[in-house]
Amino acid sequence: MRRLLLPACTGVWLAVAGWGLGQTAAPADGILDETRALTPETHRVLAEELSRFSRDLKCQAWIRATSFSTSGVTLRRQAQATRREWSGTQPAVLMTYDRASNSGAMSFAPDFWERYPSAELVEIMQETRRILAEPRLTLDERLALATRSWMERLRNMESVRLKHSLLLQRREKQFAMVMPALLTGGAAAAALLGFLSRRRSERAGRRFLFPEVQVGMRFGAAYGGGVSAEIKTNAGAQ
Repeated sequence: MRRLLLPACTGVWLAVAGWGLGQTAAPADGILDETRALTPETHRVLAEELSRFSRDLKCQAWIRATSFSTSGVTLRRQAQATRREWSGTQPAVLMTYDRASNSGAMSFAPDFWERYPSAELVEIMQETRRILAEPRLTLDERLALATRSWMERLRNMESVRLKHSLLLQRREKQFAMVMPALLTGGAAAAALLGFLSRRRSERAGRRFLFPEVQVGMRFGAAYGGGVSAEIKTNAGAQ
């Protein structure tokens, strides 16, 4: 009995540890529903929407619903481990739901934290947990609603990011077109200022002196009178 019991216990421990580390094959259609809560129709529609979302945002997107959680490991850490196991360093997002604790968690790849504001990603995570814990909806409805909620939010965020990126590109292009003209105008203005400065310096260095005029005495006073210049207005006048 002891020889048979040891391998069995070891096998169970490895299975639980493997689940906790996220060592599970990624679902081909983006959905791993171990709870079997999704109806076939909901599963099909969500798989198509996840596929379109992945193409539009150039990333991988998955849903995982489980019936139990590993003791001592938070659901968020389980989601992170699963997302890393499935995507590695590639852009990806994973929503995980645990039926035993009726809670959910999301994991975004580092690329998402670089693309979008952290505050908005945190809001998505909080809103997803709220929807997944809503008692007035069936689990099928909660999984579908939560998935569509974060997909729509991320689409809007990507649209805003692309608009900002295009606006920056246009501004950079306009700046690149205007810059040569500004440089040319600046060079011309600098040359003109230099020319005017040299002219002003030359004028400041000039001295204008009145000519020395020999004037005779008049009434005993020096320079009292006399003719200092002659101006001929015409041939017959002086």
